Amino acid sequence: HTQTICVGCAPKTRDIQLPSIMVFKTVRDGERAQIIGSTGSARLVDGPSRIYVGPLEHFSKLSRYSATQKQYIRVQRSDGNIEHIPGPAVVFLDPIHMDSVEVKEIISLDADEVLVVYRREQTTGAVQRRVHRGPSLFVPSADEWLHSFVWHGGEAKNKAHKIPGALKFTRLKVIPDQFYYNVEAARTKDDALLTVKVMIFFELRDVEMMLNQTTDPIGDFINAVEADTIAFTSQLTYEEFIENSGKLNSLENYSQLQERAKAIGYEISKVVFRGYHATSRLQALHDHAVEWRTSMKVKMESEEKEQDLTDSKLLNEQQRNLLQQSLELEKKKHMFTLQQEQLVHKLKLEEEEHLEKLGRDKSKKLSELEAEKKLQEEQLAHLEELKKLGVDLTKYLLSQNPKPDQVLRVVTTGTTGPIHVHP
Repeated sequence: HTQTICVGCAPKTRDIQLPSIMVFKTVRDGERAQIIGSTGSARLVDGPSRIYVGPLEHFSKLSRYSATQKQYIRVQRSDGNIEHIPGPAVVFLDPIHMDSVEVKEIISLDADEVLVVYRREQTTGAVQRRVHRGPSLFVPSADEWLHSFVWHGGEAKNKAHKIPGALKFTRLKVIPDQFYYNVEAARTKDDALLTVKVMIFFELRDVEMMLNQTTDPIGDFINAVEADTIAFTSQLTYEEFIENSGKLNSLENYSQLQERAKAIGYEISKVVFRGYHATSRLQALHDHAVEWRTSMKVKMESEEKEQDLTDSKLLNEQQRNLLQQSLELEKKKHMFTLQQEQLVHKLKLEEEEHLEKLGRDKSKKLSELEAEKKLQEEQLAHLEELKKLGVDLTKYLLSQNPKPDQVLRVVTTGTTGPIHVHP
């Protein structure tokens, strides 16, 4: 809200229509009036008031300017001095002592914003610069002014096309930011013209260095990325560029951009390759080649899939045969194991049965021998008793066995040696 009132001298006599009678004027509460007398002297009246105005006096109400807590009032005084009054405040435009009064907005800074403020020293006339950082509400002093940044900016319909001086501002962002840019007329080794699209991510690290080293960082970034991109494409043919275009996502291929950013207080965090454009004729040839390569690739993939399917069938059949053989072998091994276990069990049973039979026969034989021994002992004892009684044992034994079981007759000659008879 700006209103400027030029102040002249007191109204000339011919411009004043002298009233025939005196009048009373009312100045309401919150208003201020100025009364200029016939001699040119002026007096101010604040309301609420009701005053008398003489026939030769000029009465006028002063314009009122009010500022809220987020505003301030700029007063341009008639002696050349400028005064800034922070709100809330009220100022009446005094035409005698003031040239103009303006209500301006206080600059509200976020935590990621800074202002570059200049101030002229009253004594030496030297200009000093300082960086005012947010968050804060900034009211400049009367002897301070802000730095206006004028950088490359994007068009409204095409943000990737940058125009010098299109971006104007006073609040400087100090958070990571990015912008789109299209590098036009990048020529390959085989003279193909390309438009390379990139997105640059950057962050301001040193405000003072930026102010001292450049007036347009975006313009510096544009020049550097163009140099790096042209250097990259000039070493490759069109086909090689298509195959290696993914390397444009690596910061290693943007050495000039990184060096320039470091020199002006910025840091390049990332560069994203967004694609490229070629001429319509070159693009048509490329599309035809891509279509042919895609068709061949599809055929090759189809053949490979058929071969893979055939190989898979053969492999599955082979594995199935091996599995069947393995199952048969396992089955036979199992049957052999069962037969072997049955045979071992049978032999074990026969062995136990034989051992048991041998044990029984041995016991029986021992019993028989024991009984025969006992019988012989009893007969021997009986014979000894008979002998003690004087009985001729030979006759006794012959009487027990009158008929011998066997008769052995031995005929010898006079020259025959000793005779041995063996049972």
